[in-house]
Amino acid sequence: MRVMHLDGSSDPARVEDLPALLPELDGASDDEPDVGAGDPYGWFVTAYSSGTVVLAHAARPHDPELVLSDVPRNEALLIFAEVVRGEMDAVLTRPWVEE
Repeated sequence: MRVMHLDGSSDPARVEDLPALLPELDGASDDEPDVGAGDPYGWFVTAYSSGTVVLAHAARPHDPELVLSDVPRNEALLIFAEVVRGEMDAVLTRPWVEE
């Protein structure tokens, strides 16, 4: 499990560290627009300062990405934690739009 920071660096992911990740979006720019987290099974969730959250699976590059818009940061944090813990049934119950 890993997190991707706004500057593009990555670290091992722990659920306890996730609350510090999303505030990095306060410094987002066109060059560094997002933060993300993934589970060991290939799922990866990305959040943007606009409130957009994108879910994708690395082993399924031809599948459409799943997108939520206008997601408050507290909800994004919950999604990130569920992905990192591997709780994909809970993650996938949200009203994702395929893109």
